[in-house]
Amino acid sequence: MAETRRVGRPRDPELERRAHLAARSVYAERGWNGFTLDEVARRSGVGKGSLYLRWPSKAALLVEAVRARTRFIAEIDTGELRSDLIEFATRWMAYLRTDDGKLVGRLSVDAHRVPQLEDVLAGDPYPEHVRATRAIVRRGIDRGELPPGTSVALVADLVAGGVTNHVGATPPHLREQAGAESAEYVAALVDAVVAGVRATA
Repeated sequence: MAETRRVGRPRDPELERRAHLAARSVYAERGWNGFTLDEVARRSGVGKGSLYLRWPSKAALLVEAVRARTRFIAEIDTGELRSDLIEFATRWMAYLRTDDGKLVGRLSVDAHRVPQLEDVLAGDPYPEHVRATRAIVRRGIDRGELPPGTSVALVADLVAGGVTNHVGATPPHLREQAGAESAEYVAALVDAVVAGVRATA
């Protein structure tokens, strides 16, 4: 299993922040083929040796840097399933429309052709934002808002996948309109998923 961080190295939040920011910037501009630790070191002001002390490879750094921007999902807990899912879908949609959000899709595509990225992702197949989304669904089941035995992965994937597909499939000339109507779309999506799960239980 691939490791994304060497054990025992003290964390330095400021160093990580600078390295993450530089890594995302380089990847956004140059893609995987132009992504180098030399350039990350130059932009971040962090020595290349220090980067290697914290990340065993450039793939490990890149995956962590991209995923670091999705930690906002772990903060969502309104106490009610529908509002949790709507909040998640709203934030996820907004995130996917940002430059950082677009890197999630690029990373997924590159992982299919770059063994180093595939190995790192295989070592952590359920990143924090996936676990947090599924935790929302589990809390809903525990509160009785969804039937016992409901597939946690199915509900989370339907909501996240619906949002991701909507953002990706919206043509450029309709993006402004889609943004203005996003609240209605998100509510309809969540209600359809929840109603469907309840009806088929």
